[in-house]
Amino acid sequence: MINTDWYSIRALTLPATAIALLITFFIVWLILRLQFSKKWSEAYSDAAFTFILVWKFSLLVTDFKSVVAQPISLLYFNGGTVGVFLGAIAASLQVWRKRHKLALQGHHIMAYSWAIILTQSLYQWLVVLFNDNSTTSEVTTLMVLSVLTIFILWKMQGVKRGLILYTAGLIIVAFFQPLGIEQTAVGMSLILLCLGIVLEQGERIKVGG
Repeated sequence: MINTDWYSIRALTLPATAIALLITFFIVWLILRLQFSKKWSEAYSDAAFTFILVWKFSLLVTDFKSVVAQPISLLYFNGGTVGVFLGAIAASLQVWRKRHKLALQGHHIMAYSWAIILTQSLYQWLVVLFNDNSTTSEVTTLMVLSVLTIFILWKMQGVKRGLILYTAGLIIVAFFQPLGIEQTAVGMSLILLCLGIVLEQGERIKVGG
């Protein structure tokens, strides 16, 4: 989706996509807190904070000279698309390092599936709500991702299969969106899919001995 609106918070002006992401983090944290144990909501909030921190300060990587010349630019700018991917990778590595503490067994093995899918779906829904893109792309996004999310989280067994199905659905939806499959959301979905597969595979190896 293309960002078409901006919101001002005192001295800061944020794109609608950033606002959508912050709201998404809060809602998913709340759902995990209510649906699963406290450790999952804490792990999610830690990962979200890591993502925001790395994304924000990735400007040091993408435009180091400008930061040195004007350090205050760190307050107003970020690392853009590169920063988003760096943040996602950093947050994924953090979750992977905590995998033993999270005890991915039984009911709780579904928690990271909920976190991954709900984060993507809620973000997409809010981006549609906060921006003004073509009606076709907005309706397709809402309908397809809503059906997929409900089906996977409440009906489908198997975390890996659910994540693969969701990512495939998101890629199909991307074809109907203005930025196509080259948009950041698709790349993010692939990173999160890899995280989910690695976590589930690691748990199967541990359980199998």
